[in-house]
Amino acid sequence: MRVLQEKSLQRVGGKETIPVDVRVIAATHRDLETAIKENQFREDLYYRLSVVVLRLPPLRERREDIPDLVKFFLHKYGAEYKIANPSIHPDALESLQAQPWPGNVRELENITRKILLLAQGYTISSENVRSAQAKANPPAPPVNKSLDAYAEELLTAAQRGELTDAYARLQSLTERVLLNRAIELANGNQAKAARWLGISRLTLREKLIQFGLHPKQDSTSTEAGPGSTL
Repeated sequence: MRVLQEKSLQRVGGKETIPVDVRVIAATHRDLETAIKENQFREDLYYRLSVVVLRLPPLRERREDIPDLVKFFLHKYGAEYKIANPSIHPDALESLQAQPWPGNVRELENITRKILLLAQGYTISSENVRSAQAKANPPAPPVNKSLDAYAEELLTAAQRGELTDAYARLQSLTERVLLNRAIELANGNQAKAARWLGISRLTLREKLIQFGLHPKQDSTSTEAGPGSTL
């Protein structure tokens, strides 16, 4: 507090006042205004820190950054794995941009490293992206727990500072449950399920792979007739 207010300090056990000329950058994932109301953060410290506030939005809200981030990680890990000039197909980049990324940049970095290894020196394809995401651990639905109870659990954990992506986790879970139920009711007919959901069949298929639901291969581009299977 003294450093922030008076721009000076004293060593432990010392009497000399030492001036400091620094700028302080503080970062947090918590809602400090709420923490102040709950007596979990000092109000006087907050107002000394909160001079210029910059909000860094989650990756899903700045998808235009994904191509540059992917290229950076490819260059970084390409050098580490001795892969010269790693490249990625535009379709694969579009697939990465379409994902929700609840783990933000760290999750993107992890997936980029996986697809680089899967490509084995060739241009990274959208199939490499799908394979890497299918191997990732999908969010497991809570057992015998209502949506309200799960939301309450996530928010309680967020208040304790144990997670920072409650919205993305709940969104991912509900999306997974909805897609899984739709494909079950449609008896595997992706065209029908996609129509019910109001999304394209390609989007549905990408989502099914993303959540590890392993959709069956469509045998035709049109909806199957009676007695047909997809």
